[in-house]
Amino acid sequence: MKITAPDISVGILAALATALLCLGVATGSGLSVVLFFLSAVPLMVATLGWGAAAGLVGAVAAAAIIVFVANLQTAIFIVTTTVIPAVLSGFLMNLARPADEIGGPQGKMVWYPLADVIFRMALITGAAFIVAGYLVGYGPELVNPLVGDFIVRYREVSPEFGGFTPEALEQFQSFILYLLPFVQTAMWLIVLVGNLAVALFVTRRSGRLKRPADDWALALRMPRIAVAIFAGAILLSMASGNLGLAANAIMGPLAGGFMLAGFALMHASTRGQPWQPLAIVIVYMGTILTGLPAVLFFFFGMFATARHMPVTDHKTKKPPTKNDGGGDNSNNSNS
Repeated sequence: MKITAPDISVGILAALATALLCLGVATGSGLSVVLFFLSAVPLMVATLGWGAAAGLVGAVAAAAIIVFVANLQTAIFIVTTTVIPAVLSGFLMNLARPADEIGGPQGKMVWYPLADVIFRMALITGAAFIVAGYLVGYGPELVNPLVGDFIVRYREVSPEFGGFTPEALEQFQSFILYLLPFVQTAMWLIVLVGNLAVALFVTRRSGRLKRPADDWALALRMPRIAVAIFAGAILLSMASGNLGLAANAIMGPLAGGFMLAGFALMHASTRGQPWQPLAIVIVYMGTILTGLPAVLFFFFGMFATARHMPVTDHKTKKPPTKNDGGGDNSNNSNS
């Protein structure tokens, strides 16, 4: 891999932006939290627009900056949950190969499926939170005091709440212990996918993006292998202790991916209907207020696995580079 001066400058700038967005959350302001949720965008843009070399420089620089400003534990958490998924997703989105190598027509290039990118982001997210949980000592000793503090504050707001029996309290603490890894990883996968969509938009508007536009309503799916891994994680989640917690951390982002696929399926199936905008507003408002539609669309996403690949023309046997502009044909191939 050849690293040029532009790769170094772009990578360092992206690293500075990502580090500032991540560390700025320590201020506690509402804006800093919003910016934290966009912290993967700079590294994604660098990798999408300037290539893997710029992304690698950015990843190393971001880790070094965070270690210098914060500490090693914080750096490991940010690198595993944000930096690595950002650079890897940008790298994968830039991959392409001749279509005839997989049985397609000659003279065409097929690009890495969005479904596979999201699937790998889900696995990395789960692994990252397993590492993070190990670093902070996640377990009953950490969660139970938090649950106790929550109950005390809730009783202050609602004095009529009589509290839990010892057995009920133990069950509630165990429920929260296993729920948090699932919810946190699912939400973070959704955040990362949103970051990828923003980064693709920014890079395309800048004229640096080689990949043709994906039809997200059709392409945002999960591959079949994700269903098998999710089923295996369900079985492992029944185990007690760290194994069960780790399984929940893997289940969460996969469930988040399936849910996003279900919502994308809704967009695709209602496309062209005059009532689509109203239906979308009702569904998303229902999700925000109750969360119930999310469960329904999770099951839709599980049974709608697919791998749509954008196709472009090409004149050589190599993927287009940043110097030759890529293609603008956004036809999709489904396998």
